[in-house]
Amino acid sequence: MLDTAAKTPTKPTMTTAEDTLKQKTRDTNVISGGHLVAKALKNEGVDTIFTLCGGHIIDIYDGCVDEGIRIIDVHHEHVAAHAADGYARQTGNAMMAAQKAAT
Repeated sequence: MLDTAAKTPTKPTMTTAEDTLKQKTRDTNVISGGHLVAKALKNEGVDTIFTLCGGHIIDIYDGCVDEGIRIIDVHHEHVAAHAADGYARQTGNAMMAAQKAAT
């Protein structure tokens, strides 16, 4: 006779996110690529980024938080581009960055 009893699935001991965080070093002598990106953005006068969230750029978000850069998450790439354009036009931040780069 066939065994038709429901089998309870085995639960993984740790999720992928928990495993990744566990492996992440907290050594102050080690800097991640994401933190380097955030430092470069801050160096150029960026105070806000418009982005579509994804696990592959979480380290950049961590760096932005540490650098005091505001993160605005949107649902579509086109929205991010339009929001960034509108923000730059209203605040003049894009112009300041362009002038800084020219000098």
